[in-house]
Parts: sequence; structure tokens; C-alpha cells
Amino acid sequence: MWSTNVDVIIPDELLNKMEIHGTMVSPNKPDVGVLILTKGFNRFSREIVIRVYRLQRDKLTNKYTIYLELQAFAFSNYMQAKEFLANLPNMTALEMLMMLYSGPQNLAPQH
Repeated sequence: MWSTNVDVIIPDELLNKMEIHGTMVSPNKPDVGVLILTKGFNRFSREIVIRVYRLQRDKLTNKYTIYLELQAFAFSNYMQAKEFLANLPNMTALEMLMMLYSGPQNLAPQH
């Protein structure tokens, strides 16, 4: 569900520290999208960071730019981070709120 073919302008200072995991454009609002950047996303890392950004499309250039950072998540386990990214596109607002306020011990959504 994540795509890497959305034309996004990302500041170099972000790309020096993070890797692009994927992007997604809203099917209902094509001017709005989401960018996922990760740091340390590998099986051997104990410090994985996932940052979620809201994108806005510029009508003149037809390129997306970062509008704001929505949230950052930290994981100490690769499988939890991987499951989180797999479930993120299908999470309901309620699931996201529960996750945001459940504390760091339970970052993976329960299904």
C-alpha cells in the first residue's frame, strides 16, 4: 500500500538522518498525502524511529512538500516496527489514538 513513486520535495537535512520508507496519497483528497521516514529500520537495530509527515501538493509544480510532522514513534524491536508499518494504512482513528496514548510499552496495534 505504501508507494515510493510520489514526487516529494524532502529537505536534505532530513534525508541525511532518515530513509524514505514510503508515501501514500489520500484517495479522497489527492492534494494530501503521508510520508514515512525511518531511522535504524533493520533487524539488528534496537533503536528504530518512524516519523509520519503530512504532505501537501503544490498545484503549480504538482509536487508534494512536507506540511507538518504528525508523530514520531520509537521501537526497540524490528518486528513490532515492521508490523506497525504494515498496519498503519488501515488503522482507524480510534486505534491510532489508543496507540498514541498507551505509552511506549505497547506500540504495535493489536488485531
